[in-house]
Amino acid sequence: MISWLESLPTIDSGVVIVGGFVALALLIGYLVSKFTSREIRTAHNDRAGFILAVIGVVYAVLLAFVAIGVWERFEQAEDRSYDEASAIATVYRDAESFSHGLRLRTMLRAYVRSIITVEWPRMAHGQRAPVSNSLIEAADREVRNLPVTSMRLSNIQSQMLSAMETAFADREARLTIDSNGINRMMWMVLIVGAIVTVAFTYLFGFDQTLMQQLMIGGLSFLIGLVLFLIVALDYPFRGSIAVGPEAFRALLSTLGG
Repeated sequence: MISWLESLPTIDSGVVIVGGFVALALLIGYLVSKFTSREIRTAHNDRAGFILAVIGVVYAVLLAFVAIGVWERFEQAEDRSYDEASAIATVYRDAESFSHGLRLRTMLRAYVRSIITVEWPRMAHGQRAPVSNSLIEAADREVRNLPVTSMRLSNIQSQMLSAMETAFADREARLTIDSNGINRMMWMVLIVGAIVTVAFTYLFGFDQTLMQQLMIGGLSFLIGLVLFLIVALDYPFRGSIAVGPEAFRALLSTLGG
């Protein structure tokens, strides 16, 4: 179910999640009002208020914890992309010092192009691109086999090898971040917690049913928005709200296409 929601366009996903949750909340309100009297609910307003305060705080902390965690992972994925591009740029720049540097530069440009045109579209479906992996492996072997004829070139090669290690680490982190989202148990806790929180608010007795529905509908709308945000950011490289290959497009432009 969650995977299906994440595959929808942003607007459609938002309508399904937020609208669906508000509709569910109104349905719960209808069932509560049908099987309990307003007098009974009103008589317990004071005691229900204390319990709702505890439930609301617990669920708010949980929701905020998950939302912040997802957002931080989204930012980390973007940072890893720029760090990888920066490391590749370092290797490309230092390649000028070697007689075989032109070949290495050609390999690096091919790798960056493959990320943009092949790997990124595949990442949107949770897949990897073997061609990109082969290209960076070939570039790494080229760096290790560069002819070193002086201490200066040896130092430059060491710097290039360090940059390649950084690129490999950032690449693996970029691909791994998108491999796993929020687990099913956490989603179940979030959804059940949202339903319990909203359902409990209907145990209060209101003089006007319309005002009760408007207030609780607004609460449901807000919770639905946060749940939609979590779904939209769960996988950083998938969906309409996703990290794009801007870092590598800028790098390719710098490298001369």
